[in-house]
Amino acid sequence: MRRRPLKLPFKYCDTPDLRVLDLTPDGIRCIPVLGRTHLRSTSKYVKTEEHVHEECIEISFCQRGELVFHSMGTEYPFLPGMVFVSRPNERHHLKVFPKGLLMYWLFFRIPKGNYPLLSLPSLEAKWLTKSLLSLPNRLFPGGDRIRMAFQRLFSVYDSKPFNTPQRTLCLRIAVQDLLLAVVDASSMSMGKQKESRLEQAIAEIRANPVKSFTIDDLVTKLSLSPSNIIAQFKRITGLPPIAFRNSCRIDIAKRELAQGRRSIAAIAASLGYSTAQNFATQFRLATGSTPTNWHS
Repeated sequence: MRRRPLKLPFKYCDTPDLRVLDLTPDGIRCIPVLGRTHLRSTSKYVKTEEHVHEECIEISFCQRGELVFHSMGTEYPFLPGMVFVSRPNERHHLKVFPKGLLMYWLFFRIPKGNYPLLSLPSLEAKWLTKSLLSLPNRLFPGGDRIRMAFQRLFSVYDSKPFNTPQRTLCLRIAVQDLLLAVVDASSMSMGKQKESRLEQAIAEIRANPVKSFTIDDLVTKLSLSPSNIIAQFKRITGLPPIAFRNSCRIDIAKRELAQGRRSIAAIAASLGYSTAQNFATQFRLATGSTPTNWHS
């Protein structure tokens, strides 16, 4: 069953400044647009009109130039080495096209029905499509892997003879490599964001261990499972979250007791312990000494 022609807000072309290519004649039906914008001098491409791409995910990679994507009322700085993803039916446009810009982009047309995807087995095709539709970030670092994948794809397009099995195979493999690189880069970016949020949570607990919290609070804050949170806390601090918080409180108590300015009961209350006895028990478990002996 043939799909209806895709409506595009531009025309296919192949010039030194702008390459807009169609891979569907080569049998790569999921890539109706492969683009490269390379503005070597001041150009008429000042901005694009706001538009959508029905049925398509647009994946853009900036190699050179400082751009701004405007999407769904939000502006995104699009800098060298970054990837920006526009999802189907999201209104967006680039605000500027600076001199010297070098940007790669493609449209991934979402499969429907029995539409084959890059000759992949069904389960692999479904996984790849689902992964591209649910990328955890829309703006993330792409790095050399994605840059080289785009360059490889254009190299195959330009060098392999038309209407040959070799060309189709090489294009299909190059597209698979590029799409997998995008999925991996977005996932790695999310992992780094979660790592950053985890480190921030640890710093907040260390700075204010009197503030109470639960594992459920951390689940909400960090978007991690309880078991993952406990494992990550132990990896970084050597302790699970609640024990880490108590260790931070004990560290403060040591300093307070050494200074000798306040009573044990006052220190216990200031650190959020329900009673001086409970504080003494926790202190002895952590240090092997009683607060009184430490104080004296």
